[in-house]
Amino acid sequence: MSLPDPAEVRARLTGPGGAFEIVREDVRGNAMWVFRDRLRSLREMLDRTDRFGDRPYLIDGDRRIGFAEHRVLVERAASALRDRHGIRPGDRVALFAANRWEWVVAFWATSALGAIPCLMNGFWTAEEFADAVALASPSLVLGDAVRLERVKGVLHGLPSLCMDEAFASLVAAPVSGVRGGAGSRAIPGETLAPALAIGEDDPAFLIFTSGTTGRAKAVTVPHRAACGFSQVSAYTEAYGRGLFGVPLPEAGTPAPPADDVVLVTSPLFHVSMLYGAVVMGAVKGFRMVLLPGRFEPERTLQAIERERVTLWMALGSAAPRVAACPTLRDYDTSSLRQVGIGGAPVSGAVQESLRTAFPSTGRLLGMGYTSTEAGAVIASIGGPEFERHPTSTGRISLTVEVELRDAAGTPVAPGEEGEVHVRSPYVMLGYWNDPKATAAALLPGGWLAMGDVARFEDDRLYINARARDMLLVSAENVSPTEVEHCLEAHPRVLEAAIVGVDDALTGDAVCALVVVDPADPPSEAELADWCRRSLAHYKVPTIWHRTDEPLPRTPSGKIIKGEVRARVAARRG
Repeated sequence: MSLPDPAEVRARLTGPGGAFEIVREDVRGNAMWVFRDRLRSLREMLDRTDRFGDRPYLIDGDRRIGFAEHRVLVERAASALRDRHGIRPGDRVALFAANRWEWVVAFWATSALGAIPCLMNGFWTAEEFADAVALASPSLVLGDAVRLERVKGVLHGLPSLCMDEAFASLVAAPVSGVRGGAGSRAIPGETLAPALAIGEDDPAFLIFTSGTTGRAKAVTVPHRAACGFSQVSAYTEAYGRGLFGVPLPEAGTPAPPADDVVLVTSPLFHVSMLYGAVVMGAVKGFRMVLLPGRFEPERTLQAIERERVTLWMALGSAAPRVAACPTLRDYDTSSLRQVGIGGAPVSGAVQESLRTAFPSTGRLLGMGYTSTEAGAVIASIGGPEFERHPTSTGRISLTVEVELRDAAGTPVAPGEEGEVHVRSPYVMLGYWNDPKATAAALLPGGWLAMGDVARFEDDRLYINARARDMLLVSAENVSPTEVEHCLEAHPRVLEAAIVGVDDALTGDAVCALVVVDPADPPSEAELADWCRRSLAHYKVPTIWHRTDEPLPRTPSGKIIKGEVRARVAARRG
């Protein structure tokens, strides 16, 4: 039996009358491809969750919340935020807490008012928090007791509400005039009134960059991006299934609720978790399991077994750490159907270890490439294609354009490397209150400069390394990612980070911070010999630092090279 032609599948999905019909429209002054039938705001997305009824949405320890209950909690919280705390459309509300059900309700409640959630990094110090507050000027902080205590000295009169103590009263208040319109469902004894209109390109939320090179910037994300992420993902899934002969969805027919159980081990303030769990759960009707607190491989395995998790979005070193857990085989992980990885390049050796560790996935490993500024997934890859092309980030998503440009801004020839530039309806509106940074990132024509170096091969995108991370050794370019992948292929290496160290002779010296197997650590000589087998001599590290401590990473999973350099400097004295 022959498989469908990819071009035909795409045409049936995206052409006139298709479930994902695309048309050209003006988006903030530039003509772009958009979905004809689409969600226009997070509040519209929330309205549509009514169709899921009492299906489970949130699992937080012993607290289990269905979609119907979640809707009531959101509307009551929104009403209280408006009536008690004066929150109005356009106001910023800071969310500063660990993963918990109250965080999710607060996010949706703020959005329902047309206000702007500010997703504060829960790991911030008081000083970092104060910088973000000065930038975003929130009207209210909703936080947990631990974090509010941490920053109490810098609140300076800024109103705050503790989720541990006051949230129960917030969601106990009767609703008055929060939402309404088509599809609204009245709550007995409570009055609803029509809500103010929200535009596609109104700010939906502020989410802060990781701040690895200095003070964090606040990315202003439009409603169009949050909604577009879900539709791009839905198309990618439908297209992939269509290639294997699965019937294509019909236009105007809602997809049945998904039976996925999604495990969330990374912070919700990171865009991957916000989109992949909070937003996609509301669109698809699946349940998400929150696992707050310090990441521990065994706790993760316990959650997978207990909740029968089907999808785990594992960022950074989370998945490799679980795959290497000595008690892995003591737990039933057979419910897992897919493991998603991202946040940083993942070597082929690590990918294969994950496929071996989780055989129930049928080797269905997937990865997406994007950034907070870019919005929806730029490129993605998974399954057999990922096995065949383990260093690729995949093919470009529908409605997304990519150009690779040289230092002069000119598109490079096919096969050559250049800086990634992206244009889509989902790109950020800019950096909040930072016109200089906005102008540097958002270029004429609606293009976003990503800062990544990449090349195209057979329509697949291959990311080389962050442009600013490239080392220059005796006038030769060295990609840290290439050396890191080589080291991570060693059977007794768990993680590796490469940075440059000043050298009077070569310019940069290649320095490696390597997380080794504490039970059987390889020697520096053994690691150097391992690298020489597959790397040119100038790429082999000449400075070694071995450790059994995990590498420092951002919440999105990227290695924090600044902290790696600090560790290296401390070790060198």
